[in-house]
Amino acid sequence: PGRQFFNWLAKHDRHFVNKRSIANLGVVMGQRTHLFYRPPSGANVSDYMNGLYYALVEGRFLFDFVHEDDLGPETLKKYSALLLPNTALLSDGQCGQLRAYVEAGGSLLAPFETSMFTDRNQRRPDFGLADVFGIHQAGNITGTNGNAYYARIMRPHPILDGFTGTNWIPGAEFRLPVTPVENPVLTVVPGYVAYPPELSYPPIPRTDEPAVVIREQGRSRLVYFPGDVERTSWRSGHTDLSRLLQNSIRWLAGPDAPVTIAGDGVIESFAWETEAGFALHVLNYTNPAMHKGSIRRFYPIGPQKVRMKLPAARKVSRLELLRAEKDLPFRQTNATIEFTIP
Repeated sequence: PGRQFFNWLAKHDRHFVNKRSIANLGVVMGQRTHLFYRPPSGANVSDYMNGLYYALVEGRFLFDFVHEDDLGPETLKKYSALLLPNTALLSDGQCGQLRAYVEAGGSLLAPFETSMFTDRNQRRPDFGLADVFGIHQAGNITGTNGNAYYARIMRPHPILDGFTGTNWIPGAEFRLPVTPVENPVLTVVPGYVAYPPELSYPPIPRTDEPAVVIREQGRSRLVYFPGDVERTSWRSGHTDLSRLLQNSIRWLAGPDAPVTIAGDGVIESFAWETEAGFALHVLNYTNPAMHKGSIRRFYPIGPQKVRMKLPAARKVSRLELLRAEKDLPFRQTNATIEFTIP
């Protein structure tokens, strides 16, 4: 197998010389948060990244990881949106860089305690990004007392696409209460006891505490979740929370995704401009041990319909499946190429 693989790789090497990623989403890697942040009791700091990552994979988004020390305009200008998975530790300078990114038209998603601590792990009296998201802390972290909080739907919004026939959607295990906002999309229904069943009902069915804060500022779109929705999604496997995250990311990024892939199965994809042209890598993760990394057998996932946007004036002359080593038919309209992987 080694000889076969390296002979194949040598034959196609120019397709693996990458010039740049063409992803339009950046996921901030908060190294200091991973090293020094102390999450609520029972929580694991890696769960925040895992939950966001899973929503990105399930939603078939292209994304790059961006280190917290590389948030300058030259790095961030290529991204239509940045996602911060509970990046609790951010310096004043990093908050300033994110503020400048938003002022330049970039969009942000952040949950829970993002920017509540300095880079020296000192707790701020309010969010370091309070002015960016229009949020202010209104209390201490609140956990579950049997049932986690729910979120009451107050008005329609694209981040709620697919939630029909209900007034409530699930919240998260922990939340950091924030002050009320004008015309909220979701408000908090506080958690209540699970037992005894005679008391398992919401004694406070309505509040003005936001369960999400959404802003639009010029071309920028901003979403802040007071709850640790990404971590709760990862720990619980709750599909509603993953849908909420995916809807939010899709709304932030806008309609111009560089690549869309439609078809069955769980896949992850990467796309680059390469020495030879452009390369799209599609990895089939569909298997029972997906999160353990061990593949027991291969599960065919059927045809995948791909729509890919290229830089203007780039004409595609040939499209090849590198593993099958055969050409594919395609259609190019202006800067968009469409094809189906059988």
